[in-house]
Amino acid sequence: MSMKRLYILIYLFALFGCSDFLEEYSQDKAYVQNYEDLDELLLGNAYFSRITSGYWMASGTGSGQFYFPWIHVVADELVQDAVSSSWFEAGKVTFGYHTWQLHVWTDPEGNKVWDDGADYRNLYAHINACNMILEELKAFEGKNDTDKQNISRIQGECYFLRGACYFLLANFYGNPYVAATASEDPAVPLKLTNYVEDKSYVRNSVAEVYQQVEKDLLTAELCLKDVPKKSVWRADVNAVRLMLSRMYLYMSSYANAKKYAELVTTEGPLLADLNIFSGGEFLTPDLSELIFSMGSSSLPGNVAIGPYSNYGNNYMVSRELYEAYAPEKGEDLRSQYFVVEDGGGLFYRKLQGGTWVKTELSDVFVLRSAEAWLNLAEAAACSDDEPTARLALKTLREKRIKQEAFDESEINDLSGEALVRFIREERQRELCLEGHRWFDLRRYRVAGKYPQAVTLTHVVTHKVQGDNWWEYNVQWTREFVLPTDDAAWVMPLPEAEVDLNTGMLNNPRNERAYKNVNH
Repeated sequence: MSMKRLYILIYLFALFGCSDFLEEYSQDKAYVQNYEDLDELLLGNAYFSRITSGYWMASGTGSGQFYFPWIHVVADELVQDAVSSSWFEAGKVTFGYHTWQLHVWTDPEGNKVWDDGADYRNLYAHINACNMILEELKAFEGKNDTDKQNISRIQGECYFLRGACYFLLANFYGNPYVAATASEDPAVPLKLTNYVEDKSYVRNSVAEVYQQVEKDLLTAELCLKDVPKKSVWRADVNAVRLMLSRMYLYMSSYANAKKYAELVTTEGPLLADLNIFSGGEFLTPDLSELIFSMGSSSLPGNVAIGPYSNYGNNYMVSRELYEAYAPEKGEDLRSQYFVVEDGGGLFYRKLQGGTWVKTELSDVFVLRSAEAWLNLAEAAACSDDEPTARLALKTLREKRIKQEAFDESEINDLSGEALVRFIREERQRELCLEGHRWFDLRRYRVAGKYPQAVTLTHVVTHKVQGDNWWEYNVQWTREFVLPTDDAAWVMPLPEAEVDLNTGMLNNPRNERAYKNVNH
């Protein structure tokens, strides 16, 4: 069966349909003949797509091709590129996200330059594909052990992907999980059927969405428990367990987070050791500790990787991120392989690539063993198992600090809130620019143990092209602040979805004030 015919099945069961569409009969409907057809559909439609070209900050059209690239610019990991003179010509399309505007899709002049509904549509399209595959799989029992294992694998991958997509949606558009309020806090609609429903959707609560994520991931674990790993681009049981540990950590369910993180550290791939690392690029499909990734990365073309490395770079590593490695000591190898200071600027080296797009690996959905050790450390420290927390922390840092400089005593002396704070700082160092930081800052604010709130500040300089193509004149420099209790810590729902679904309320959000900065 051709992919063309399989794709048709997807479009027949779009997430939000209308009654007129339901009355029509497709003349080219694809019929699934075997589970191999469903496996093909799984790869083509349930997993995140790979992008072969594009430059997501150069035009708003790119926002529909890449998966939530704005996640990198809303936190404190990146700042405006001070090297490239043309930054604002390209970077202004993410101005609304970078400065937490009421309308995230606007540039400084109020023009719509970003498709704010792309992520919502894409994630629900993947969910819908999973719904259809799971329904169609019911027709196949498997004639032998191989067939049964493959059917179980397809089921497990679908449940994992659906759970992961809902987890992302809940953390984009809902408040961070707080047990006391989760049943009242709105998140996103749950749709678990494989057919078009002619109705207006309402938002399920944060608690309801998390319950569905938990159910999906636990089912995925059962389906994939005894299934051999196919590749780093196909979900396996370690990927499922790592997502479970992350979910429980976000819920402050520390015992469960610890349980699943321990399973990954025991049965998953070993940590890569930067003391013997020989590659120029850390994040590659060949990385020994890589568990799973899907989608592509556009970071190489949008974050400076060296002095004047790419014309029109939009962002540069923040001073805060770089100094988290204590570069003055020269002990943390991540200041050599993750971010570096070179030629007066701070540059990203963790995932470089040779083009504007890195097709083989995502910068927003990547699972590796390092996260499992960090999840274990934080969960153990927050559940009064400090020996386990310290051991997990030492296990990771031993692979990241120069061998001759590694000192266990700095960890052995940590306890209580100081230990938890150090673990969170280690997450910042280790997981930078992999899509974690914004989520982490959100959940720290409401953590069950040792809550920690921060205020974010971004400074932006607006430039316009002068008489010559290489000249850019500064119009203004402004400072934007995101306080700890600001409503903009939650993303607005796409306006099209609010308009389409009668009675669906959007998340509150305010006009963003600013302070002029002399230049």
